[in-house]
Amino acid sequence: LSLHFAKEEDRGWIDSLDFTAYGEKLVWGHHPEHADIGWVALPYPLVPGASTTIDTPFRVKVPDGKFSRLGHTGQAYYITQWYPKPAVFDAQGWHAMPYLTLGEFYSEFGSFDVTITLPENYVVGATGMLTGSPEESAFMYARADVPVDTNAANTFPPSAASTKTIRFTQDNVHDFAWFADKRFIVRKSEVALPKSGRTVTTWALFTPKNAKLWANAVSYVNESVRLYSQWVGDYPYDACTALDGTISAGGGMEYPMITIIGNMSSAESLDNVIAHEVGHNWFYGILGSNERDHAWMDEGMNSFVELRYMRERYPSAGLGIQIPFLTKTAGGRSDAHHTQSELGYRLNARRNLDQPPCLHANEFTEINYGTMVYMKTALIMDHLMAYLGEETMDRCMHSYYEEWKFKHPQPGDMRAVFERESGKDLGWVFDGLIQSDRKVDVKAKRMRGDQLEYKLNSEGLFPFAVTAWNKDDSLGTTWAVGGSQIIGHSSDRQSGFRRPIVDRRTQVATLPWPNADRIRIDAGQRTLDIDRRNNEVRSHGLFKRCKAPAFEPFLGIERDDRRSVYYAPAIAWNGHDGFQAGLVLHNTTFPSQRTEWVIAPLYAFGSERLMGGARIEHHFDRIRSRVFQNIHVGLSGRSASTFHDHYQNAWYTKVQPSVTFDFRRDPLTRPWEQSVTVRGVFLHNESVDETPDMPRTTSSSQDDYAELSYTSRNRNPLMPASITPVFTYHADFMRISLDVSQGFTYNERKDQLRIHAFLGTFLSTADEGLSNSVQAWGLSWGPEDMLFDQAYMERGATDGFTGRQFTKQQGAFKTPFLQGGSDTWIASFNTEFDLPIGLPLSLFASAGFVPVTSVTQEGKSVSTASYMEAGIGVQVVRDMLEIWFPLVVSQRIADEEEFQDRQVTDRVRFVFALERMDPTKILRGLKP
Repeated sequence: LSLHFAKEEDRGWIDSLDFTAYGEKLVWGHHPEHADIGWVALPYPLVPGASTTIDTPFRVKVPDGKFSRLGHTGQAYYITQWYPKPAVFDAQGWHAMPYLTLGEFYSEFGSFDVTITLPENYVVGATGMLTGSPEESAFMYARADVPVDTNAANTFPPSAASTKTIRFTQDNVHDFAWFADKRFIVRKSEVALPKSGRTVTTWALFTPKNAKLWANAVSYVNESVRLYSQWVGDYPYDACTALDGTISAGGGMEYPMITIIGNMSSAESLDNVIAHEVGHNWFYGILGSNERDHAWMDEGMNSFVELRYMRERYPSAGLGIQIPFLTKTAGGRSDAHHTQSELGYRLNARRNLDQPPCLHANEFTEINYGTMVYMKTALIMDHLMAYLGEETMDRCMHSYYEEWKFKHPQPGDMRAVFERESGKDLGWVFDGLIQSDRKVDVKAKRMRGDQLEYKLNSEGLFPFAVTAWNKDDSLGTTWAVGGSQIIGHSSDRQSGFRRPIVDRRTQVATLPWPNADRIRIDAGQRTLDIDRRNNEVRSHGLFKRCKAPAFEPFLGIERDDRRSVYYAPAIAWNGHDGFQAGLVLHNTTFPSQRTEWVIAPLYAFGSERLMGGARIEHHFDRIRSRVFQNIHVGLSGRSASTFHDHYQNAWYTKVQPSVTFDFRRDPLTRPWEQSVTVRGVFLHNESVDETPDMPRTTSSSQDDYAELSYTSRNRNPLMPASITPVFTYHADFMRISLDVSQGFTYNERKDQLRIHAFLGTFLSTADEGLSNSVQAWGLSWGPEDMLFDQAYMERGATDGFTGRQFTKQQGAFKTPFLQGGSDTWIASFNTEFDLPIGLPLSLFASAGFVPVTSVTQEGKSVSTASYMEAGIGVQVVRDMLEIWFPLVVSQRIADEEEFQDRQVTDRVRFVFALERMDPTKILRGLKP
């Protein structure tokens, strides 16, 4: 959004291109789709082995750094992707790539000779080595010797009146970046490489603002160069630099021999990001794989080595998750670094919204680019290392690096080296886990002597570790290789889409321990098993495969060894039941559970009733379907009072079974999400009347509804939209409605113009009409709704503070009025416009239409009545907490207000949508 709504003066561009070769001006042009890609026509064929020189002048306007990797923040400059860069031509052809936020680079190796002229008090960090500039070297060494002043001002000093010209040169790199800031504090060090013993000069450049945090940053660069060289191969260059800057790319961004790091919260996180960005030198920089076609070969492999780095440097680190009341025990997990990647992977995998790491960068959603390309690939390689052993894994990495540095390897090249060095078929890695989004689950079934019976849900082979105990004594760990045999394929005749049909029958592994009494699969938590809580089995006992659940307060990270039940005190209030107290029991955790449940019994001190609610829902999040992404089957119920005084109590009980079908999006980056929901709503209303003069009487009623709804939603931040047709059946009527919303975001603060339209009509009604007024359509609603979906502070209230609560349903008028109901049809149109003033203020207007039947001496006639309103509102949290002030209303509404003696202030109402604050639904509703 920052780029989309950027002012022209903040944007960047390149111009003045004029390509020449052989002394001739060349014909060139732009790519038909991407303005930042061009083509150049040579006057003569360039045959294999031949070369040519292409020259061009160019001029660059440096954009604001808040939305571009090439940019500036004040007088600090980040000069990256700044020159016309030749595309790579390899065995697959040309690879011309646009400049994108998601998905990075693929460039050709070459030699760079760059001369920079700028005011002489600028500190410059760059790709390459400073050449022929003894004055600049002396300047840098002198800055490196100045003690760090953590209290120095972070403002830019005036630029020097005189300039300097400095030169950097470097061979065998495929890009050149440089950064300049007058405020930089400089630290210099060096590190010896573990294999050759060669010394690499290291630099850290940082601003006074971050001087305390960056005080030891150069040592992080040293350790990154040393450990990556140890595990991958010796660093081939003579210098490596990390610098402090503000960038749009997030935590950090890599370039050959230099990396820029954004704002960090702690020394450990700074060390982590420096290691990751310095580590890119080996994969993005030296091996030079194609980051658009095979992003996992850089980001994923680098994240794997980063995982090793963090284990080495911070073996006792805890989970870096800061959420109030969060239980962080994580069920015996011993490796916080692995756990954080695993939780990231499971965020979308548990919702069946994950993607294979092998996809082209353009096909990933924003979250999946991080959780699948980075995290899942790192987990896969860590699984492979646990299986092969560190020594064999190091040999594979070293051979891959030495054979393919500076050569642009493809996935098949990497696989060939790993299989040769390990002596194993690694199809389960390169054909299986990298290429698939199938969730692997190994489930221990039974122990019979030295036989372990298990079930494996996977495609092809899957190795896993098995650890045994006899009482409390560990007997050791061995590896088993399970395989779910593919016994056929399902095929779609039209699309040709084929999915394997997997035989998931119980398999048997023979173990070396006849005396084991307890077995656990993947006790070291190193495989990609989607759920390890079914991994343990005992040889004796009543519940051989089950551990008692852990009871923990409030919330928690999913345990690895058993299921959890969370408990918390609960308090509530509504106008009918008064103050309520009770207990909430639930299994909501991170990541999402396949079966989620919550039960919340409450005692109401006002109505003196036991009430509350409960819900259970199962998600088919491992479904392999061409049609459905997920299926959710649920049952919920709740009870609360609808009236209470000294003589009468009334309450309702709602039971709702439901099933929702989420349609598959392929690719997942398509903006429209579609689902169909079928639900039944069974409402039982009961009341008790008892007065001193009258005997106790009870009455009850039952309303049963069936509803079919389709939802199509576009979460594009520029033009969010939704379309929802709904069909409702009741014994007394059938009705259908269409709800359409469209938003238009018009600035980077996400202020919008929102348009909402609603059309509803009854298809049939019983002869005696509707049994309840809430079954009719309405332009204006108070704290009530037909299906009891909404949570109100006082359901049915008509005055007082609680009577001002409403929901934007059907006609969605903000003004309260009694007219506007209909048992035939209704139509409405609403707009909201967020004011661009930095405050959550919005203007609104609504128009609604309903039929009106008139009976006169001439007979019966039907006409259309119109209603309108306009005003202003405060949207603290959109659709959750809003306050609306209708200022102008149409004549029909004004006449009703005058008749009922209502004032303008009586129009003020608010939205308080408690039902939208369910943490389980919020977690499941995250954009993938």
